Amino acid sequence: MNKVTRAAIGVALAAVCLVLAFRNTNIPELVRNFKEARYVWMIPTIGFILLTMVCRVFRWQCLLRPIGRIGFLDLFSALNICFMANNILPARSGEFIRAVLVGKKQKINISAVLATVVLERISDAVCVMGIFLFLIFSFSVEAELKHLGLALVALYVGLLALLVAARLRPEGVKRAIHRCIAVFSERAALRVEGVTGSFLQGLNVLHDLGQVALTLCYSILVWGGILLTYYCVNRAFDIRGMGFSGYALLLSMLSVAVMLPTPGYLGSYQLAYKKALVVFRHAGSLALACGWVAWGIQYIVINLLGVVSLWREGVSFGRLQKEEAQVEAGLRQGGGREP
Repeated sequence: MNKVTRAAIGVALAAVCLVLAFRNTNIPELVRNFKEARYVWMIPTIGFILLTMVCRVFRWQCLLRPIGRIGFLDLFSALNICFMANNILPARSGEFIRAVLVGKKQKINISAVLATVVLERISDAVCVMGIFLFLIFSFSVEAELKHLGLALVALYVGLLALLVAARLRPEGVKRAIHRCIAVFSERAALRVEGVTGSFLQGLNVLHDLGQVALTLCYSILVWGGILLTYYCVNRAFDIRGMGFSGYALLLSMLSVAVMLPTPGYLGSYQLAYKKALVVFRHAGSLALACGWVAWGIQYIVINLLGVVSLWREGVSFGRLQKEEAQVEAGLRQGGGREP
């Protein structure tokens, strides 16, 4: 499936989600909620967005330490560009772009950098898994959401088991991947084997339990910052009384929503936000207004940071996309060569 097709599917999915989000919504009341919101709460909201990004950078530095020591500003710029790309480009291209940006600038293996990006997502998954488990066993939720939560927990446990296997038996994992792909193409298996070796290099941080613990601590801080971001947005609309269970539900539903390939999380984000707040008996129009502001403030701040970071790096979006395509083709052809 090419990027154009994926983008078309994403736009169609966003349209469906927006229709569902606006269904049964009182539009005049929605407008009134926008007008009556106390936007002074956007000041601490922006502060927590920035704090969350800083914690993400420290976490990435921790994961990259076995590969090389990289400065804060370089990683901050790469992360900002990544998030902006995820907001604008289809298929979450930002994750690969930041690996290319750091790999080329620091002259380190891009596949190894990609491995640290995967480890980031796994550490986020551990936090989300904890939130889902708390929600499932301490709060009455719909059966469908409970089943989805359990399925995601099972998926995360499987990914963790695979990472542990890769840490303990890296050569065995390489051979297993080679055998699976060789069934279809020996040539492709040889190419993937080189990429796998470079990728496993990025998992070296798993050999240091102290670094693993520090990474998880940073992940907890990241998710704490995310929770406080939504708390401030909700206070702007005078939404109170949700408690930790309410925010656990909100974080869980938004975590599922951002998995959908909608452009910039449009539609899926607003729908999830509305559904979560309606559970706590808040009006649908109020919940939807809150969801739009939460999405909008993050979209604006992240994109502004991304533009400044592009200027700092002296690159354009178009150039990064071309480099991404070239490196991706090189990885497929040459097995994870050095940049």
